[in-house]
Amino acid sequence: MTKKVLMIVGSIRKDSFNKTVAKYIADNLKQDGIETEFANISKLPFMDQDIEFPAPKEVTAFHDQVKETDALWIVSPEYNEMIPGVLKNALDWLSRPTEMGVFGAPKFIMNKPVILSGAGGKKAATVGLSHLLSLTKFMGLTPSENVVGLQIPTAAFMSGHFDMDDDQKQKLQMQISEVDHLFG
Repeated sequence: MTKKVLMIVGSIRKDSFNKTVAKYIADNLKQDGIETEFANISKLPFMDQDIEFPAPKEVTAFHDQVKETDALWIVSPEYNEMIPGVLKNALDWLSRPTEMGVFGAPKFIMNKPVILSGAGGKKAATVGLSHLLSLTKFMGLTPSENVVGLQIPTAAFMSGHFDMDDDQKQKLQMQISEVDHLFG
């Protein structure tokens, strides 16, 4: 049976550097026979308990994507040493109950494997990824301890184009090689 990974990119910018990283990962997973799909978190409304039940259709669609996958792969920049608000919002929706009167995170995320990667400035998104590691554990997901942060060179910020070097690709390849282990 084909395994499926849902890619969640923490930046919604059209030419996001982290989208470049996520596409590289997805292309390599495909070569290994693993199917990938990208979540569109830009359409999720702000988490608001006043609209939680019934959940907005965008939230239900996101939940359905997560239910239909074997693992999540979050690729995110950091903003002010934290994860972007759009990603936090998506994870807040994901962690909320799906039925009124039922408390706690939904069963479909409990112990679901998640891999974390990111690209950022001088600190290579490592501070934000550290927060993301703690958050995903708190939510009941099972994150891989192999978290990869990549430093984006200054030239990429100037040109708007991020070409990963061989060392960065090798770090991602190490994560990719661990995916089969996550599936058990």
